[in-house]
Amino acid sequence: MAALTRSPRAGARPPVPGEGVAIASLWRELWDAHENWGGYPGTRDPAVYAQLARRLDDEARARAGRPVLGGHLHLVASLGHEPCGQVEAWLEQTGPGPGDTRTCEVRSLIVADRARRLGVGRVLLDAIQETVRSHFRGAPCAMAAEVLEPNPAHGFYARVGFTPVAWSAQLDAADVAGTCAGPRGFSARCATPDDALAIAHLEAILAARRRASGDLRFGAPPRIDVVLLGTIASGVAEDVASALGDHATLVVTDRAGIVRGSASVQVQTLEPPFLPLRRGLVGRFSFDPAGSVPALAAPLIELGARFAASRGAARIEFLDLTAPRTALYDAVLAVGARPWSRVVTRPA
Repeated sequence: MAALTRSPRAGARPPVPGEGVAIASLWRELWDAHENWGGYPGTRDPAVYAQLARRLDDEARARAGRPVLGGHLHLVASLGHEPCGQVEAWLEQTGPGPGDTRTCEVRSLIVADRARRLGVGRVLLDAIQETVRSHFRGAPCAMAAEVLEPNPAHGFYARVGFTPVAWSAQLDAADVAGTCAGPRGFSARCATPDDALAIAHLEAILAARRRASGDLRFGAPPRIDVVLLGTIASGVAEDVASALGDHATLVVTDRAGIVRGSASVQVQTLEPPFLPLRRGLVGRFSFDPAGSVPALAAPLIELGARFAASRGAARIEFLDLTAPRTALYDAVLAVGARPWSRVVTRPA
């Protein structure tokens, strides 16, 4: 009788010093795949990956066998001795109270071609879940991952219990000139400290929308008090003082000057191993429930895109959108943006 054989079982563990080169090669494989799907380009410079390998080894020494270093979680999977997969995650907690949200943002999950279809990805996610439960002492936590729309891993995430809760779309800065302000009667501008109360009410509406969509990453609507108003006014004042800064809060007003919607915009430069490309992030859309979403969204979309483009952003992402074929999502696609990614979550 022929001997029965079994596929090797992967194990997950923290990285150890000396594995930096192997893990960096997995990162290179991930960046190449993302670029093929239309993602941000990665460097081809071997020196950058050599530096990354040294940093990974330094971090492994600092971890001393522990999966969590600060708020950063890093695990590798191996079949035998050499890593065949890896995953990172960032752990956050909004406060010490039982009602505060705890999140685990999963990033850079990659399985080498030679280890595909052997359950490595599931092993890594299960190991993250076990680590998160221990780190937060069993308190509820949401695991979340952003998945590009062309990424074939959508089916994998669905099989392991993740569900989509938010979507995004992307626009090339060269196409910003084609955006339009939408119906007359509404206009967008950068917020001022005097808008703090209106923004606070809109933040509460946003929190309720996220809760209704099943997004476990965010807490209940905030209590509107002098502390919250002071925090919002202070942040807006900083934006106003830095007229050439890379972030701002935006509001849309009606003919009477009443604030009916808000959003945020920031511009950042990608770090290695990505090429140093500038991208704009426009999100936190919230609207007066009595208003028309398309009419209120259009001026915010236009101003956010123009703000980002004026600060050197080559691409602009519209984040935290409602599902495809809803008013907000369609309003973003109407200016020429294309579907970019979705955020999927599951309880830890």
